[in-house]
Amino acid sequence: MPITQKRVLDFLEEWRAYVPRFESLSAEAQAQFLKEQGFASLHDLLAHVVGWWDEVYEIVTATVDGTDRPPRKYDFDAFNAESLARYKGLTNAQMLTRFEEMHQELVDFAKSHPSAIDEHRRVRNWMYAVVIHHMSCDHGIGASRFVVLDVLQNDWAEYLADFQSLPPEKQTEFLGKQGFPRFRDLIAHIIAWWDDGLEAIRSLQKDRAYIHPDKDTDSYNAEAVERFGKLDEAEVMARFESTRQQLVDLVTNLPEEILNHKDIQSWLKWDVIEHLYEHAR
Repeated sequence: MPITQKRVLDFLEEWRAYVPRFESLSAEAQAQFLKEQGFASLHDLLAHVVGWWDEVYEIVTATVDGTDRPPRKYDFDAFNAESLARYKGLTNAQMLTRFEEMHQELVDFAKSHPSAIDEHRRVRNWMYAVVIHHMSCDHGIGASRFVVLDVLQNDWAEYLADFQSLPPEKQTEFLGKQGFPRFRDLIAHIIAWWDDGLEAIRSLQKDRAYIHPDKDTDSYNAEAVERFGKLDEAEVMARFESTRQQLVDLVTNLPEEILNHKDIQSWLKWDVIEHLYEHAR
């Protein structure tokens, strides 16, 4: 997965809009989002995010400064609980201020250390985890245009090459965990769900009353493997790339009212963003 200074800064800009995006939701949608996230309030969610930002800021600054800071083994549940306890006494306004302050610290670090991500694997991995992955996979609100396009143009764009760069034994191990005998079958599965989403989006553009029919997941997956099994492997890989580009073009140009439609948001969240992490190695 490509990780660059620009990508980190772009995601930090997306984080800047996080609270306004949450506040733009209806009260019912806010409550549902927090329930799904496992937090009682926005205050607690921000405390969780800032707790990790605090930690990673200490790690990356120590790394570039050459300061001795031994790696730490994390009990994630305990660390998350400590973050909530640490910020429990802050008012909502104070918590938001702390979120904004820590956000600026990370922006300043990324801007003032342009080569740190290239030179330090530790910096690269931690910035990916708490700035990029924490937004796109863990705590993103819906499927913003930015995150959908980022995942399509970065992670999915390198998906084929990432797999093909693995030694044969690692490829076999990965496919075994994924439950597919061949890489082409996994790719057929991904393409099929992308095709389904493209159909849904285009149909909704034509008719706002359109309701996309549900599919039996197992049957649809099996049908996709059979359908694409009639193509040779190079054709399957080319189809993956052409479908990915169709999605990029469509999402780039989607009107806001279509992009923000609840069914389209749900599909983009699950079949573009979450599907990546479901099938990541």
